[in-house]
Amino acid sequence: MKVFAHRGSSTIWPENTLLAFGLAHEAGARGFETDLRLSSDNEIVLGHDPALDRVGHPGVEVARTTAARLCDMEVASPDGSMRDRVTTLRRLLSTYPHADYIFDCKVDDEALFLALARLLTETGADGSVWFLTWSRRADGHVKRTFPGMLRFPSYRRSALWGALSVLGVGRLAEPRRALLSLPTHHAGLPVFGPRQVASVTGRGKTFMGYLVNT
Repeated sequence: MKVFAHRGSSTIWPENTLLAFGLAHEAGARGFETDLRLSSDNEIVLGHDPALDRVGHPGVEVARTTAARLCDMEVASPDGSMRDRVTTLRRLLSTYPHADYIFDCKVDDEALFLALARLLTETGADGSVWFLTWSRRADGHVKRTFPGMLRFPSYRRSALWGALSVLGVGRLAEPRRALLSLPTHHAGLPVFGPRQVASVTGRGKTFMGYLVNT
C-alpha cells in the first residue's frame, strides 16, 4: 500500500512546501501529491491555484511571475504556526528522488509536460508517477509524452462511477483505466468498501482511496 501526502498534508502544514513534504515524509508518507504550474520563466512551480491570493499574496499570478520571485514568497500553515516558502518541483524531486508522485496538472500547456519530461530525466527521479489532468488536451499531452505512466480517469467519469458506487452498482460504470480513485464518503454516504477495492485490485488495477481532509 502506498500513502500519499496531499500537497504535503495541506490541512496541517504550509501546503506544497518543502517543510510540509519533509514533515509528511517523517510521518510515514512515501508518496507526494502536488500541483504543477509554469512560472513566467518556464520553471515548474508547486501551486494549487493560478494565483497566490489564497496563501497570502493577492494578485500574484504564477504564470506571470518568475520562479525566483515566487520562491521568495511565504506560505503559512492553516493555523499560522509554521511558514515556509513556495518551491519548485526541481527542488522537491532533488530532495526526494525515490518518492512516488501524483502530479495534478490543472493547465494544458504542452510546455509544462515537456519541461516535466526533461526534469524527471535530469533529477534521476525513479519513483512511480501518476497523473491527474483536468482536460482532454492535457490528458493527450500526458499520453504522448509519458506513454508508460498511469493516468486517472476524467473527473466526470469518476463522478459517475462514484455515484453508482454509492448505490452499490459501481461496476456498471467503472472506468477502463488501470488507475482508479474514489473518495471515502460523499454527502455523508460511504462511496466504496473493502469488497469493491478487492474487486478492482483483483482485476489487476490500482485503486487510490481519496482520504484528503478526513
